[in-house]
Amino acid sequence: MSAAKRPRFLLDLAEELTWLNDKAGAEVAQRWYDALLATLQFIQKNPCVGRERKDLSPAGIRSWRVRGFPRWLIFYAVTPNKHIVFYRVRSATMNLVVMKMDS
Repeated sequence: MSAAKRPRFLLDLAEELTWLNDKAGAEVAQRWYDALLATLQFIQKNPCVGRERKDLSPAGIRSWRVRGFPRWLIFYAVTPNKHIVFYRVRSATMNLVVMKMDS
């Protein structure tokens, strides 16, 4: 299944890696990055695995935790033609309702 990462997803990725590197060290940041990549592959093979988020827009957003790092959520959607769009990767401790997906 094809997938695309929105620009905001890539910015989130850089921010989270920087934060982890600064707070927990390079080894933890690398483990998180490896876990993120594995989780993205899992989602591509199982696109409807995530919980549908009716509290977020646009409609159809799903969330799934980064394997081994349950504090982080991946936000994505599956288009009608079965294409996956990865919108965000953020800590689940933030206010998710005000988080914007379209950028």
